[in-house]
Amino acid sequence: MMEEKTNLTWAFIVLAAIIGAGAGYYIGIGRGVAQEKAAQAALKLEADKEAAKAVNPFEQTSLNPFEKAPTNPFEDVTVNPFK
Repeated sequence: MMEEKTNLTWAFIVLAAIIGAGAGYYIGIGRGVAQEKAAQAALKLEADKEAAKAVNPFEQTSLNPFEKAPTNPFEDVTVNPFK
Protein backbone atom coordinates (compact mmCIF):
# COMPACT_ATOMS: atom_id res chain seq x y z
CA MET A 1 0.00 0.00 0.00
CA MET A 2 2.80 2.41 0.85
CA GLU A 3 4.53 1.72 -2.46
CA GLU A 4 1.37 2.58 -4.42
CA LYS A 5 1.04 5.89 -2.54
CA THR A 6 4.68 6.74 -3.30
CA ASN A 7 4.27 5.93 -6.99
CA LEU A 8 1.09 8.01 -7.14
CA THR A 9 2.84 10.94 -5.46
CA TRP A 10 5.71 10.77 -7.95
CA ALA A 11 3.24 10.61 -10.84
CA PHE A 12 1.52 13.78 -9.60
CA ILE A 13 4.89 15.51 -9.15
CA VAL A 14 5.98 14.58 -12.68
CA LEU A 15 2.61 15.65 -14.10
CA ALA A 16 2.77 18.97 -12.23
CA ALA A 17 6.33 19.56 -13.49
CA ILE A 18 5.28 18.88 -17.09
CA ILE A 19 2.25 21.18 -16.80
CA GLY A 20 4.37 23.88 -15.14
CA ALA A 21 7.05 23.65 -17.82
CA GLY A 22 4.41 23.85 -20.55
CA ALA A 23 2.74 26.85 -18.94
CA GLY A 24 6.07 28.60 -18.46
CA TYR A 25 7.00 27.99 -22.08
CA TYR A 26 3.61 29.27 -23.28
CA ILE A 27 3.80 32.42 -21.13
CA GLY A 28 7.40 33.03 -22.19
CA ILE A 29 6.51 32.74 -25.86
CA GLY A 30 3.59 35.14 -25.35
CA ARG A 31 5.81 37.76 -23.76
CA GLY A 32 8.48 37.32 -26.42
CA VAL A 33 5.94 37.82 -29.19
CA ALA A 34 4.58 40.95 -27.50
CA GLN A 35 8.08 42.39 -27.15
CA GLU A 36 8.86 41.59 -30.78
CA LYS A 37 5.66 43.28 -31.97
CA ALA A 38 6.43 46.36 -29.88
CA ALA A 39 9.95 46.55 -31.31
CA GLN A 40 8.61 46.23 -34.86
CA ALA A 41 6.02 48.94 -34.23
CA ALA A 42 8.72 51.29 -32.93
CA LEU A 43 10.91 50.61 -35.97
CA LYS A 44 7.95 51.19 -38.31
CA LEU A 45 7.12 54.48 -36.60
CA GLU A 46 10.73 55.65 -36.94
CA ALA A 47 10.80 54.62 -40.62
CA ASP A 48 7.54 56.48 -41.25
CA LYS A 49 8.98 59.64 -39.69
CA GLU A 50 12.09 59.38 -41.87
CA ALA A 51 9.98 58.80 -44.99
CA ALA A 52 7.81 61.81 -44.17
CA LYS A 53 10.91 64.00 -43.87
CA ALA A 54 12.14 62.85 -47.27
CA VAL A 55 8.76 63.41 -48.95
CA ASN A 56 8.01 66.88 -47.56
CA PRO A 57 10.40 69.39 -49.14
CA PHE A 58 8.74 72.33 -47.34
CA GLU A 59 9.66 71.11 -43.88
CA GLN A 60 12.72 73.33 -44.01
CA THR A 61 11.67 76.89 -43.27
CA SER A 62 14.41 78.46 -45.41
CA LEU A 63 13.16 76.82 -48.62
CA ASN A 64 10.89 79.06 -50.73
CA PRO A 65 9.57 77.42 -53.92
CA PHE A 66 8.38 80.78 -55.34
CA GLU A 67 11.70 82.58 -55.07
CA LYS A 68 12.47 82.42 -58.79
CA ALA A 69 8.91 82.72 -60.08
CA PRO A 70 7.82 85.96 -61.75
CA THR A 71 5.44 88.15 -59.80
CA ASN A 72 2.63 87.78 -62.34
CA PRO A 73 2.82 84.63 -64.42
CA PHE A 74 -0.24 85.68 -66.52
CA GLU A 75 0.86 89.12 -67.73
CA ASP A 76 1.88 87.87 -71.21
CA VAL A 77 -1.26 85.79 -71.73
CA THR A 78 -3.60 86.86 -74.50
CA VAL A 79 -7.27 86.05 -73.97
CA ASN A 80 -8.55 87.27 -77.34
CA PRO A 81 -7.63 84.79 -80.06
CA PHE A 82 -8.67 87.25 -82.84
CA LYS A 83 -6.15 89.99 -82.02
